[in-house]
Amino acid sequence: MRDTDLSIERARAAASIETPDPDHAEHVAFLALRLFDQLREPLALPPEGRDLLAAAALWHDCGQFRSLTDHHRHSFDRIMALPLRGFDRAQQLMIATIARYHRAAEPSLAHPQFKRLPPRERHLVEQLAALLRIAEGLDASHQRCVRDLTVDLTDDSVTISVQSEIYPTLEIEKAQARSGLFRKVFGKQVIVRWARLP
Repeated sequence: MRDTDLSIERARAAASIETPDPDHAEHVAFLALRLFDQLREPLALPPEGRDLLAAAALWHDCGQFRSLTDHHRHSFDRIMALPLRGFDRAQQLMIATIARYHRAAEPSLAHPQFKRLPPRERHLVEQLAALLRIAEGLDASHQRCVRDLTVDLTDDSVTISVQSEIYPTLEIEKAQARSGLFRKVFGKQVIVRWARLP
């Protein structure tokens, strides 16, 4: 069993938001935070982003109870509709917006919720949504077959080595396909590869 993560515990304490597949949500949060922790220093991610990412990852699918095809938009609405203990309203808007961008359209000033954010917060939302999109792809089957990951950086690329007992075809394809926002925000290509578990 994994050690308790303080960022995930903070999100759990903030609100009880039902999701259709809690195990998937927990695993996506774990993978997103693994990406954040390994990329925080080289990409100069602000430490406060960790708690926002954990909350957005835990609740990214909560809108599926209203609509499967548009659930990312409904996740935004659901997160904004509830009081979040321990997060102020500005942080709540960032969490909801990160969750909104876990799939489908990328952040855009044409979207009112994104436009409402100050420029610095918009940039942080883009950074964290880029990580969440990849992490969500890494559990595309909802089977938690990617057990862990490691990250290696060069000047122009990031290689994510995913640890799994068998080759996780769907997860690698989806994570790779969802890496466009990361490339746009950080200016690095993303390479997702398999690292067989020992």
